[in-house]
Amino acid sequence: MNCNIMIKRILLLLLPAVSLLSCRPGNVEISGQTGDAANTKAYLERQDVDRIVPVDSVKIGRSGKFSFRVQVTDPVYYNVRIGKEAPVTVIAEAGKKILIEGEQTGWGTNYRVSGSEASELIRELVLQLHATTTAMDSLQKKYRALPGEPAHDAERNRLAAAWDSVVSGQIRFSRNFTIEHAVSPAAYYALYQKLTPDSFVLDPVSELTSYKAVLSSLMAFYPQSPYTKALSGHYEQIRKNIQSGRIRSLIEQSENTLPAIRLADQNGKEQTLESLKGNYILLDFTLLTAQAAQSHTNDLKQAYARYHAKGLEIFQVCLDSNKLLWEEALKNSGINWICLLDPEGAESRAARSWNIQGIPANYLINRQYEIVGKNLYGQRLRDRLADVIK
Repeated sequence: MNCNIMIKRILLLLLPAVSLLSCRPGNVEISGQTGDAANTKAYLERQDVDRIVPVDSVKIGRSGKFSFRVQVTDPVYYNVRIGKEAPVTVIAEAGKKILIEGEQTGWGTNYRVSGSEASELIRELVLQLHATTTAMDSLQKKYRALPGEPAHDAERNRLAAAWDSVVSGQIRFSRNFTIEHAVSPAAYYALYQKLTPDSFVLDPVSELTSYKAVLSSLMAFYPQSPYTKALSGHYEQIRKNIQSGRIRSLIEQSENTLPAIRLADQNGKEQTLESLKGNYILLDFTLLTAQAAQSHTNDLKQAYARYHAKGLEIFQVCLDSNKLLWEEALKNSGINWICLLDPEGAESRAARSWNIQGIPANYLINRQYEIVGKNLYGQRLRDRLADVIK
């Protein structure tokens, strides 16, 4: 059955009941039980659309119990934090009594929750992503530990393929989750989970169907919720970018004019993307000072070392906010391709003109100045370069 039709049928069945309930404010009890945090404090934080707001704190009793009470109309996301551990996120819905049980150590991932189906779904999302990022970290460490000799290329390729498989599995899980649970407020949380601090699991452009499914549900159930309004604005912006973006038409219609980029390098000399016409170009958008930047840079170094003599150039646009930190990172990175700091940072017009939705991002451009690949990393990048550069 078409997922849009399925969602509409579910909404038609549930809308009358939800409409009666969602407009009535009600109390919510959020309580906890932990065995190793007596005489410490538990903190309650509200997750607004654009910030975390401290709400309350209580001392945990000798029995390890604590409790908060809030009042909500529509569902609201709350963090329950103990000490410096990662928080537990729950969804407060009117009339619910939510119980969180777990130890202080590993509180954010090693816990149980009851009394709220939506909060149980949040736990499912958190545990799945935790398993994914743990696997990614393990593979990354093994990859970095390998000596650089060609004898280890096969193992490098195996680890890169395993990385791609782990990431693809997480994307598939999150996509299926938003469709299966589109009528739950937990689906909104799934949209904005991140694989890294700089990239969403579900890319807003390529996974637009998931955003649409969740928005349709929230609009029907909670039209006045600030989360709904924020998602609606985000969705409309994505649609406008797709409709008006020159990149979309370039990919679909094989046009031969790409958005211009003109930026000064660290020496003040202007560099342009167009000046590299006639070469193979990897246009890369990144944050050079990000925690995961070195791994990304190492991948690019391998590609550049192998294909530069065959005509590959890298044109890297950095969206870092601190010029001094960027200059230091550039100096320490050993980069020998064109690497530029966009002074507009996150507001980069260059990034907008290329429809960049997450960092890192890249486009592979052939000698005819046509886009022949997008967002290629690890083994996928190496395979595509081998196909394109003969």
